[in-house]
Amino acid sequence: MQTEEKLEGIPLEEEKKIKKISTIVMIVIIVLGLLITTDILLVTKANIGPFLAIRTKVYDDGGTKEYYGLGYKVIKYNQKVGRRDTVIGSWSIKYSTNPKNYTIRELAYSIINDNNNHLGEFIRLTGTISSKNNKNNTITLKFTDDIEGKYDLTVKANLLSKNIKELNRNAPISLIGVIKSYDNKILTIENVFAE
Repeated sequence: MQTEEKLEGIPLEEEKKIKKISTIVMIVIIVLGLLITTDILLVTKANIGPFLAIRTKVYDDGGTKEYYGLGYKVIKYNQKVGRRDTVIGSWSIKYSTNPKNYTIRELAYSIINDNNNHLGEFIRLTGTISSKNNKNNTITLKFTDDIEGKYDLTVKANLLSKNIKELNRNAPISLIGVIKSYDNKILTIENVFAE
């Protein structure tokens, strides 16, 4: 009879060991998942950390740092003049300081026609200064289309470089920065350098 019990299933003692081990493994997986999720949220939302990733490289561009974590990679850009944002993704994301080039018109058409608000994208935007705020060091560019305002776009940019007093209204300008938000035909760019 004992040989039949062993053949039919796992003995009770071994079953208990397997349950204990699988419970411990599941708890470790859940805790690691929570820690990694918390680390990623701190990097993306609060711009602090990463705490659970290892810094593997510092670029000679002003201090851009690259980190590897369990299944994710963080690049904290800090160029002297250029990119100043944080990118998080899989281990395959590449260091890239080449902005996508747009005129304000091209960007307005892309947002509506391609249904793409370009959030988080590093861009170079050319246009004409429509207004400036010396106190906040911000400039505004506007595009108004002739088709019932369908493609209208206002771009607000907070400059990190240049004395805004040197910039003239209606002057052409080229901005380099990261698209932070798009809402109700108003696009905001952060960490902006003027060229």
